[in-house]
Amino acid sequence: MSNARDTDSDWNQLGAVDPYWAVITDERFRADKMDATTREAFYGSGFGDVDQFHAALKHYFLAPDHFEACLDFGAGVGRLLVPMAKRADKAVGVDIADSMRAVCQSHLKDVGLSNVKLVATPKEAATFGPFDWVNSFIVLQHIPSARGMILIDDLLAMVRPGGLLSLQVTTSRDTHLMPQDSAGPVRKLLRRVRKSLFPRPDSDIGQITMYDYDLGQVLALFTRAGCPRFVLEHTDHGGHHGFMIYAQKVAG
Repeated sequence: MSNARDTDSDWNQLGAVDPYWAVITDERFRADKMDATTREAFYGSGFGDVDQFHAALKHYFLAPDHFEACLDFGAGVGRLLVPMAKRADKAVGVDIADSMRAVCQSHLKDVGLSNVKLVATPKEAATFGPFDWVNSFIVLQHIPSARGMILIDDLLAMVRPGGLLSLQVTTSRDTHLMPQDSAGPVRKLLRRVRKSLFPRPDSDIGQITMYDYDLGQVLALFTRAGCPRFVLEHTDHGGHHGFMIYAQKVAG
């Protein structure tokens, strides 16, 4: 697993050919299967997730019902951004993929939301901050950890004193999901044989790659950014284990 992989290109390609499936890898959401019913189910799942995150922040940190400004990092096609925006005066969605932002912008128009800005990078998002709530879910796990740590630091910096975070990272995986460079010799041989027997000519770009983070290093970033208290909830996505980190920045 190389940190040199251009995951930005992967996501722009995925957004162009299979944007909904790229967000939730459920066969129902393949581009050739999407219709009004499946699209409603897709976006409806985002409301359920945001309800859960918001409830956790209320429980742990007495979060308000409504926010002045919120941000969703890795907003994709707006699955979480829309329900967040409905709880805020203004919202910002960050996604590096032009193709994803285009789909998201179309959906925002369809649902009549005009309080949302879409940008490509945290640096652009910072001009609209600081934020009362910064969220990122099933996003950083697809970004090499060395780069992801910088992005986490950027996100923490955009939270206003007293503001809240809900941020998910992956930290480990089941044995059968080990990256090739850490697998045993037999497993490596089997993978080479499989690759030679069943080549995938289109696999150079548009892959969904998973990356693990050092939880201790991530929490150290939180502490240094003024979030000394945090709550962890375990996540498991098909054998990829991690944590949703809920935190509040100390008021200045």
